[in-house]
Amino acid sequence: MRDNGIVNIPAGQVYQHPDNPRKDLGDLSELSESISKKGIMQNLTVIPGHWLTGEEYKKLCREYNENPGEELRMLINKSWTPEGYTLLIGHRRCAAAKLAGVKELPCRVVDGLDKKEQVSMMLEENMQRNDLTILEQANGFQMMLDLGDTEEQIADKTGFSRTTVRHRLEIAKLNQKELKKKEEDVNFQLSLKDLYELEKIPDVKTRDRILKEATSSNNLALKAQTAFCDIKRKEHEKTYEKLCQAEGIKPAPKAINIYGEQWEIIKEFDLDEKVNSEAICSEQSEGLFYTVWWRTFVVVKRKKEDKKKLSEYEMLQKEKDERKRQIKTMQKEMSKERLEFVRLAARKKFKPDNDKLEDVEERLFSLITDCETWVGKSTMVKFFTGETSLYGKTDQEKADYEKQRDSTGFIYKLLIYAASAAEGKDLAEWDAGYHKKNGKLVMRFDSILALFGFSYSKKEYYKLAEGTHGLFKNE
Repeated sequence: MRDNGIVNIPAGQVYQHPDNPRKDLGDLSELSESISKKGIMQNLTVIPGHWLTGEEYKKLCREYNENPGEELRMLINKSWTPEGYTLLIGHRRCAAAKLAGVKELPCRVVDGLDKKEQVSMMLEENMQRNDLTILEQANGFQMMLDLGDTEEQIADKTGFSRTTVRHRLEIAKLNQKELKKKEEDVNFQLSLKDLYELEKIPDVKTRDRILKEATSSNNLALKAQTAFCDIKRKEHEKTYEKLCQAEGIKPAPKAINIYGEQWEIIKEFDLDEKVNSEAICSEQSEGLFYTVWWRTFVVVKRKKEDKKKLSEYEMLQKEKDERKRQIKTMQKEMSKERLEFVRLAARKKFKPDNDKLEDVEERLFSLITDCETWVGKSTMVKFFTGETSLYGKTDQEKADYEKQRDSTGFIYKLLIYAASAAEGKDLAEWDAGYHKKNGKLVMRFDSILALFGFSYSKKEYYKLAEGTHGLFKNE
């Protein structure tokens, strides 16, 4: 690089660099006013020549069509002219000075820099600014990485921690058009901590799909957590399949109903929990089959045929019992999803969308009382420890529980109690018909959770809550 010193250059001859990592220069009014009063306090840095603007390019093409020449052809091919100057440092100052009507700009002129060195200089200057958007930082770090810098070198040059650099580079992998749309949507309220939830998902296409489908920042975190849990369940499922195959247990016929009269459940494994790597079955594995029923890995065997002929009443009763068991299973899944979301909301301190906090608290309190459910210490203990009491816990474990409980905001404690209350509301009557009162209570809770960004993973859950699902008795 050769430094040619500082000279005053007409403002009209200074052009923005097309690869400037800072795309949005922000509000220039305050800086422009300061420059009009005090002048430019710090010089700009430029290189001789500039890339042709759209109008300049069109003009050269017209001139070439009228009078072809080698010099014009080369200029058009390179989209570059040796006239004027291109900014490397001071894009905001330059734009603000032009806004203030400044005629000449003090510029340090350097040359001998290739494109990579130009971009590197702009990046190092811009990445240290605290008013860049997260998207600009992410793309800037990605450009530095593309230019050959390592994560460690980027951190050293910009002053950011390596953890922050790594997070920003993950953001740079996302669909930038969709990310910018969400960033500019004031109603979405894109949160950096919620974007970090996407990093848990290895597949970038899945991240982009979640980003596109999310209706709010909270909903983004929920969808990311749901997708991550699905990935872990698939991993656990494959592990159990291998264990079964090693024991000679075969996959069950497709679309079996484990609650039907043909099957007997031998073992059940919750796919959300750590894999139990011990033997699947201690008994003879011959005649056993495995399948996945919702979030549970199940080992079953065929029941012996009951040759007794059932009466019409008995057949109807069996059919009702089977539907009730399926409704119960779906309710269990719905309760799990609601509780998982409450954990996420409490951990990330979600705020309700467009509703006052006190109004939501009042709605939650009203729901809890209308559910007529016992509100006690055991509910809170179970939420934080997984146990129904602190009996047998060490003093440290008890202290940890109390710390978690006391640091949880009142709104989230109400959500915990409401989730417990809704869990106890059976949506099916004794005859497998829809329980309207309980359904209304569950839907009230669902509508409150929706304010925080919640939605069920399956549309049929909503049908179950409102009583329109085909499993309910039809008169």
